[in-house]
Amino acid sequence: MTTRRLSIYPNSQSFEDNLFELQRNFSALAKNLRELEGINRSLLTFNKNFAVFLQGLRLNSECLEFPEAPNAQTYALAERPVTPPTPQLLPRTGDAAMSPSDAMGHEAPAPKQQQQQPPKKRVVIKTGGRRRKPVFQTWRITDLLPPRFRDQPHKNTIEQILKELNLNRDGMYAHEIIRDVGYGLTRSRCMDYMNALVHTEAVKRVNKKGHLFYLDPEQFPQ
Repeated sequence: MTTRRLSIYPNSQSFEDNLFELQRNFSALAKNLRELEGINRSLLTFNKNFAVFLQGLRLNSECLEFPEAPNAQTYALAERPVTPPTPQLLPRTGDAAMSPSDAMGHEAPAPKQQQQQPPKKRVVIKTGGRRRKPVFQTWRITDLLPPRFRDQPHKNTIEQILKELNLNRDGMYAHEIIRDVGYGLTRSRCMDYMNALVHTEAVKRVNKKGHLFYLDPEQFPQ
């Protein structure tokens, strides 16, 4: 027959946990105390060195004299109220030697009469009678075009073609117009524009190693 052995400390496990927590807290307290001890040693070292510095300043002040240091007279002068100085009028130059009788009989000089300046002549610039160069107006030609060519973007391209023809009065071929105008102008579209301009009789076309286009010199003189 076996008998169970009863422990005389039934709550021994809970005691061990509490003692372990107590040991851990005491270890942290000891660590903090060591840090405080280090701070205390640093403060003692600083106080000792600072005391030596103050003692040196005191010995230096006893050995040397400072004439610019404030004293009792300096404080008394600072407490005295400040009175503004009395203004004094200084005589002007030449008035000190003049007596009151001379001043009574002295007359102010008469003002000088301003000299009248002759009127300025107007300068007329002669232009030499040159006639103003006529301005090339593209709307005179675009208004004669069919309605579909008066809308955008056709109108801007045709105006640019007319400006190029105005700059090149000797005439331009189709490939030169395409090169100078740009705007992604194709040869077929360029020929449509030029045929419409030729129908307005403002642009002339001649066969000279190809189609040469130029402005009518009688309608649009240079």
